[in-house]
Amino acid sequence: MEKRIVTKAPELEPYMDALKGLRVLRQSDPVETFFTFLCTPNNNIKRITQMVHKLAARGPLLKTVDGVDLHRFPEAEVIAAIPEQELRTESFGYRAKTIPHLAQQLIERGDRKYLTDLKNGPYKDAHRELVSMKGIGPKLADCICLFGLHHDEAVPVDTHIWQAMVRLYFPQYKDAALTDKRYYEAADFFRDRLGNLAGWAHQYLFYDNVLNWRNR
Repeated sequence: MEKRIVTKAPELEPYMDALKGLRVLRQSDPVETFFTFLCTPNNNIKRITQMVHKLAARGPLLKTVDGVDLHRFPEAEVIAAIPEQELRTESFGYRAKTIPHLAQQLIERGDRKYLTDLKNGPYKDAHRELVSMKGIGPKLADCICLFGLHHDEAVPVDTHIWQAMVRLYFPQYKDAALTDKRYYEAADFFRDRLGNLAGWAHQYLFYDNVLNWRNR
C-alpha cells in the first residue's frame, strides 16, 4: 500500500518512511463508530474516552474481567432515550443534547440498516446523507465514513490535516481559516490525487502533524 501511495504522491514518501506500519483503524460496528465520533468535536482524547465509556455502560453486560464490567455498545434506541440532563451531569456538555437527538434521527432513517446501506453504497452518497443530519458537519461525516463505513476515499480535514495540506499543496492559504469551501477543496484535491488510498494517506499526514506541529 505504501508503494502505491508514493507512486501517486511521491511528496508523501518522507511521511511513509517515518511512520511505517501506520494503518486506518477498522471498527466493525458502524453504530458504535457513529456514536463514538459524536463525542469527538471540540474535545480531547481523555474526555472522549470517558464519554464513550459512559455511553457503553448503558449497553448489555457481556462479562466482568478482573472486576471490570464489559458491555456491548448500546443501540440507538437506548441512547435516544437518555435525558439530556443526565448526560450533562456526566460532563457531556452541549453533546448532551446533540447525541440523543442524532440517535433519534438515526432511528427515523432506518437505524442500523441505514448505516449498513451507507457502508455498502458510494462514498459520496454516504457523506451527503450524513451531513444532512442536524448536528453533523463535513469533518464528522468523513470520520464516520472512513472509520465506521470503510470508505477509503474519505478525507477528514481537521486542523492538523489543514496545516499539512497548506504546507504541501495550498501555500496561498497560509494563516487562512478552514472554511467549508476550503474543506471540500482540500479533501477533493487529495481524493482526486489518491483515489481510494486518500483515507490511508491522510493518516500519515495527520499523525506526522500531531507529532511535529510545535516544531514547525
